[in-house]
Amino acid sequence: MSNWLLRFVFVLFTILAGSAAIAKDLPKEEQMIVRIAEIQVDRSQLEEYLKQARTVGAESVSKEPGVIAIFPMVEKRNPEQIRIVEIYKNEEAYKAHLQTPHFLKYKTSTLSMVKKLDLVDMTPLDEQAMPLIFKKLSAHE
Repeated sequence: MSNWLLRFVFVLFTILAGSAAIAKDLPKEEQMIVRIAEIQVDRSQLEEYLKQARTVGAESVSKEPGVIAIFPMVEKRNPEQIRIVEIYKNEEAYKAHLQTPHFLKYKTSTLSMVKKLDLVDMTPLDEQAMPLIFKKLSAHE
């Protein structure tokens, strides 16, 4: 992973860690959903899985207004360990995402590839600073 990408992930988690007080004031259905999907993939099917993960991530962000980010990553030291940062505008956006054709295709086509899946819900600490991350990222290009 390049240095700018590592910095991006670090800054993203640092900023997300700052908005817990803000988030708990909103009704649950209006709160942003942030999670990390921890996935172990069958090594013999890794390349196909990565292709599917890239595709669903790109399609979700481009086609779904409520999907803020789907950011898949591979552990350098253990490539069959995948981590995906998922950020949704709210519960409704997440539920809508689960019903999209591109997500359903991803889910059914990768089912036999996934050996283990753990969805870890996170509490953002500073949602208001998030736009700065994405602005800086686009300026970096």
